[in-house]
Order: sequence, then C-alpha cells, then structure tokens
Amino acid sequence: MTGSPKITPAENGPLIVENPPNLTGAYDVEGEGRSRLALCRCGASSNKPFCDGTHNKIGFSSEPDRSRLRNAPVPYSGEVDGTTVTISYTPVLCTHAAECQARAKAVFDPSAKPWIQPENGKLAEILDVIAACPSGALRVAVGDVPEQHMTTGDVAIVVEKDGPYRITNVPLEADFNGAGASRAKYTLCRCGLSKNKPFCDGTHHDENWSDDNPAD
Repeated sequence: MTGSPKITPAENGPLIVENPPNLTGAYDVEGEGRSRLALCRCGASSNKPFCDGTHNKIGFSSEPDRSRLRNAPVPYSGEVDGTTVTISYTPVLCTHAAECQARAKAVFDPSAKPWIQPENGKLAEILDVIAACPSGALRVAVGDVPEQHMTTGDVAIVVEKDGPYRITNVPLEADFNGAGASRAKYTLCRCGLSKNKPFCDGTHHDENWSDDNPAD
C-alpha cells in the first residue's frame, strides 16, 4: 500500500518527494505509484522538473539569506458588504503570481497607496483571491471569523511555468519561515535564487528566470 506523500529538501540538493501525487502544470508527470521523485531546485537541470545532478557542478547552496527579507505581516482593513474585512499580507511569502491582480484589480493594485484596499471589492471576489493565492502570502479575516488561508482538500504539486512548485496538502520536512505561513498551501523555489529557501520569495520574477533560459 502506498504511503502518504512527503517532501524533504536535501541539503544543497533536490527536493525529495516520497509517495508523490501526479505533477501537473508546466510538466505533467505520473507520480502516483512511484515511491520517490527528486525534483530540481537549483534551476539548472537539463531534465526539469527532475534533478540531474547539476546542483553539484554549479555549487548550489540550499542555505537561505533572510537578513533583508520583509517577514512582518501587513494588515489592510475595510468595510466590505457591510462587514469589516482584514486582508493580511506577508511579503517574504509572495511569489508574484499576481492572481490577486488578475481576479480583483480594484482591491489589489500595486500602483495605489495602500496597494490593498478591501473596501473597493466584493466579499466573494476577495475570498476567491485568497483561495487562489498559491503561497499563503494572503490571508483574510471576515468580521469575527479568525484569519484563514482558504485552502482545498486536494493533494497536489503544480509546476508553475517559469516559476515555483505550488504545493497543497503535502507535508514538508522543513522549518516554515514567513509570518502566518500555511503548512497546507505553500510554494517551493525552483530557480535556485530565492533568499528564503526552500520557499519561493519571488526572485525568479525579479531576475526573469525561465525554464528555458535560467539566470546565471
């Protein structure tokens, strides 16, 4: 009988996935039935999403550099449909997936100050954004209901094109860094450039990393 899935980051090496589910997204991989997969996280494998040992050749380090990362959650409150809604945002967890801007631009607008204004939207669209946020960087509290991430019960590993691994409901054998982080929904670095390894911090976006043209 196949056991439960689990992810363990190898020191200076790949992500070891035991009893993996199927992988979807940029790469479709039949994981079910396998006992183990080694997924690249140095960003340089020629056999993505799998590790091919390149991390040894390039001297990949899995040590994070969190000295200048913004790890304090920032709350934004407003009246929405007659109820006080507070959206909390933790910058260090943000992957720049931009699901928030695609789904509720009036609420999440980087050109505005503050960039999150709950009062400009409807509750349903805000909850949709929180559910779609892949990293747990966004949480929401509605009225007296405690802050939540809005996750599903699906067990999944989604490989984002030119971006991180999006994980839901797979235990991770690592310390979670990021105020308000969710252990049920998180993103893992795939480019090798994150300062918050093993988690994605959006550096792939800032450095224009891609599957076809990895950053130096």
